[in-house]
Amino acid sequence: MQSLPHGWRMHNSTADVSGPPIPDAESEDGSDVEDVDIKPDSEGWEDLEEDTEEVAIQCLLCEEKFAKVDTMVNDHCRALHDFDLQEIRRKLNFYGTIRLVNYIRSEVLSGHGVPNVSSPEAWADDKFLQPALADDALLFSLDELEEPSQQDSA
Repeated sequence: MQSLPHGWRMHNSTADVSGPPIPDAESEDGSDVEDVDIKPDSEGWEDLEEDTEEVAIQCLLCEEKFAKVDTMVNDHCRALHDFDLQEIRRKLNFYGTIRLVNYIRSEVLSGHGVPNVSSPEAWADDKFLQPALADDALLFSLDELEEPSQQDSA
């Protein structure tokens, strides 16, 4: 009869058979090897710091850049340009907001200055779903802005 693997045991009505005991953990050089707790939440496991990239959000209407979207929208654009993106967003869905931002960017970049945004038909074209400014951090940061309805109740 073949022997059982280390640490195995078999018991039935006719026999009780055990394999050889499990040897103590030793390294190849014969020294004792310390047990190591390898659970991810155990001591010694450090989370890597996430790579954080500083984002520069360019103003919709000028060249000034900001670290935070709410500073650009709520402080700078309202105060300096008398432009309230949050008020306009109140009437738009997500895609409407994307179109609006790209419409404003395209008008400003083409030298037309601050566009008239009183009529949503001006930016209704799907071409404004494409960014007017390459890697536009504002588009990636829109979700950081409070919804306009939440601002009124705050």
